[in-house]
Amino acid sequence: MSSRRTAVFVIGLLCVAPFIYAQANGKLQIHYMDVGQGDGAVLISPRGQVVLFDDGAYKNCDKPVAYLQQLGVTAIDYHIASHYHADHIGCASEVFAAYAIKLDAFDRGESYPGGVYQAYVKAVGTHRKTAAPGTVITLDQSSPNPVTITIVAFNGNGVQTTNENDLSVVSVVHFGSFVAEFGGDLSGFETSSYQDIETSVAPAVGRIDIYKVHHHCSAYSSNDIWLQTTQPRIGIISTGNGNTYHHPTDECLERLHKTGVRTYWTEEGNGATPEPGFDIVAGSVTVEVAPGASEYTVTQLNGGKQTFPTWATSATTTPTPTPPGATPTRTPQAVSYAWSSKSKIYHLPTCRFVQSISPQNLEQGPTPPPGKTLHDGCPK
Repeated sequence: MSSRRTAVFVIGLLCVAPFIYAQANGKLQIHYMDVGQGDGAVLISPRGQVVLFDDGAYKNCDKPVAYLQQLGVTAIDYHIASHYHADHIGCASEVFAAYAIKLDAFDRGESYPGGVYQAYVKAVGTHRKTAAPGTVITLDQSSPNPVTITIVAFNGNGVQTTNENDLSVVSVVHFGSFVAEFGGDLSGFETSSYQDIETSVAPAVGRIDIYKVHHHCSAYSSNDIWLQTTQPRIGIISTGNGNTYHHPTDECLERLHKTGVRTYWTEEGNGATPEPGFDIVAGSVTVEVAPGASEYTVTQLNGGKQTFPTWATSATTTPTPTPPGATPTRTPQAVSYAWSSKSKIYHLPTCRFVQSISPQNLEQGPTPPPGKTLHDGCPK
């Protein structure tokens, strides 16, 4: 090859080097995939490195595989498994058969019974690593605008628990002034089954722009302290139509709405009814941030798009939340039962879930309301 042709070839490589992957568009992209009743999100750095947070629900793997193909993804640089439930790692075999792992697959470093877990271990193979707190993944390292993903907690964050949801890995994404959090099915309330992990993790996470709502917006996620500390502007709820868990729940949404969080749902689910002005059933949701930008866009599957400022550059603050226990007159002891007008369950007045019900939805009475069921384990 002549020196002139060589020079032209090298210059051509330099011109395309920043965007050598088909899926790259020069912005940070986070795609919250509609995977049904499960979890799966793909992050693409401005220069095209790919990180998968969970990979979809067992026996529903055509969804993540097709979505990644649509994006033009050819391989996965990193995979972060929040925990070992089948609705989070159930598609590892199918996804990694189509898109090989190039670097590391992080998880909480333990074992779990069942064939889905075994299939996951086989699929990630020698790429498997433990996602210990303090682990930092840096994407686009040579760029002036790298993306970092920091593991801030796992395995209960020092709280003694054996519940797999409680043991979820918590990851925080930073890109300039933009911050997003992934915490799997983390719990925020102490019950007979769960422990409150969110409260201890919240200070390590700090204020965030985007919150992948824990545990599909179950009644036991997103407690008041978590929301007061992290102050998310946007919540993404991954849920599936007809799910038997009644996700997303009224209790979780009440807390999100009370703190001013706007939510996008991947599907309508089988629980609460979306509230206009707060909730959008959006299908797959794409968040994009340009390098150095002080804002980000949230795009719905149907093409609807909204733009929001990042907290770090915004003069606007979140609405001041009501501190737990600050309004005891809402639940006087003379009242036998309390409930939200939008919920399918009711509570004893001493249940702390009552404090999360917004005043406009709070109803009370001396007898159980017809058509509703008592909150399991009340009072808490």
